[in-house]
Amino acid sequence: MNFRIIILLIFLSIVSCNQSKSDWENLIIDNSLKGWHIFQDEGNKSGWTVENDVFIFDAKLSSENMLISDASLLSDKKYLNFEIKFDWKIEKGGNSGFMWGVNEEMKYKFPYQTGPEIQIIDTETYLTPETIQGGEIEINNILNDIGKNKNFLGAVYGISPPSRLNISNPAGEWNSYHIKIDHRNNKGKVKLNNILINEFPLSGKTWDSLVNQSKFSRSEDYEYLGDERWYGFAKNQYGHICLQDHPGKAYFKNIQIKELN
Repeated sequence: MNFRIIILLIFLSIVSCNQSKSDWENLIIDNSLKGWHIFQDEGNKSGWTVENDVFIFDAKLSSENMLISDASLLSDKKYLNFEIKFDWKIEKGGNSGFMWGVNEEMKYKFPYQTGPEIQIIDTETYLTPETIQGGEIEINNILNDIGKNKNFLGAVYGISPPSRLNISNPAGEWNSYHIKIDHRNNKGKVKLNNILINEFPLSGKTWDSLVNQSKFSRSEDYEYLGDERWYGFAKNQYGHICLQDHPGKAYFKNIQIKELN
């Protein structure tokens, strides 16, 4: 083979590798919340800090009553088809989540009225529900879900349970998520610590059936959500991604996203 051709192939290989790596965009910039904002915040909400490139939510620092308002963290940018990877940990009894397709219009009071959620929770609370932070509501969420696992770690909250239950590190230790949302192929995936634990559709008859079996179909029961209730749930393919506020502390680092063409 011609020497110049060999050099050219090596060069193209290097360029291709670099392009592939650069597809992933870091979402924690300059040890700050640059590129993010608190849901519907006009400068009065709190709860989020950044330390050593780690996002930290501490409910004790939040001014929000979570039954009335919301301090979840939203990306400034909206996304459609993407993969996202991040490490997370929560304290004992903690609870959080990742959402996509969030609509921030003022007619909605909470991100989860529009954005489906991949659950983050201390799995030990399923053995000892009284240890969950957040009081009676959170305890009942677990008690009503035992044996169903639709609110378990790795679930699409209330909709699609994970296929595996016991592969997470305990509260206080880091875990990793790799989530894929691909509307082109109507496919969502969740990997926990590099193990595939959930696959689900994003629209269509199967998805509609799953939603119809969940609380998201019972809008009449949720007056605190306001007039919009669940009517906008999962209706936006293009929307903000979101890290949820919740009782306790939650930590997020190494957040990277890749948009799918």
